[in-house]
Amino acid sequence: MSSLLSSTTAAPVTSTVSSSAAAATTVASAAAATGSTAAVTTLTAVCVALALILVAMCLLDLPYFFRSLFSYVSATCFKKKLRATDTAVYSSVCLTSDLDVYLTHMNNARYLREIDLARIEFLLRTGIWRELRRRGGLIFTIANSVRYRRFVRTFSRYEIRTRIVYWDDVSIFFEFRFVSKADGFVRAIVYNRQQVVGCSADELMRTVVGGGGGDATEAAKTAADGAYHRPECPIEIHHWIQSNLMSSASLKAEIGDGDPL
Repeated sequence: MSSLLSSTTAAPVTSTVSSSAAAATTVASAAAATGSTAAVTTLTAVCVALALILVAMCLLDLPYFFRSLFSYVSATCFKKKLRATDTAVYSSVCLTSDLDVYLTHMNNARYLREIDLARIEFLLRTGIWRELRRRGGLIFTIANSVRYRRFVRTFSRYEIRTRIVYWDDVSIFFEFRFVSKADGFVRAIVYNRQQVVGCSADELMRTVVGGGGGDATEAAKTAADGAYHRPECPIEIHHWIQSNLMSSASLKAEIGDGDPL
């Protein structure tokens, strides 16, 4: 009788232990499955993000857009305002992404990329861009003239000195000087012609140089007082304009496209 009672009492205990072990195993399996699913989800998200970044880098020049954004933020938030007749200074360094096939100096094409960034800062700091957009206008590059004097070497620091040298009724002419910080030598000089679309370049500059802050009446008063004047066209810019006109005439005679540029 006592033996029977002992076996009867032990059976529920053994069953309870087995149930607890099974439950613990189930919980552990569920936790492992959940952890595995989370890891797979995270890995998938990372792979998708990397794929999107790769596609974006193939379709867009991301470094250029990021640097343009940096120039915009720097000019609007951190650097002091300038007059349109001032010279702006943009500092940079020749990195490995700027090199040509010799790996010793800046690629020739990079000079035009760098003046884009310097021009963004100049237009914002001088208020030209704000006045241009107020008038509903835009500005585009239609010609460049580059003279390379010495290499900008790998990892060398330089600055781009930007100023407006001339403007007429339709265009603004910029000068960009690449000056090495080590010796102050002008490594390259770029003349850039920006065509103003949607408004008069001369009226735009009259307002900005006149100091009207976007007020055309105040700018006209300043101009009447003699504070405003269009600079004389530098001789090299004059010959460059003539060269472009001759090139345009030659192309029109050759293919008859009728384009004034």
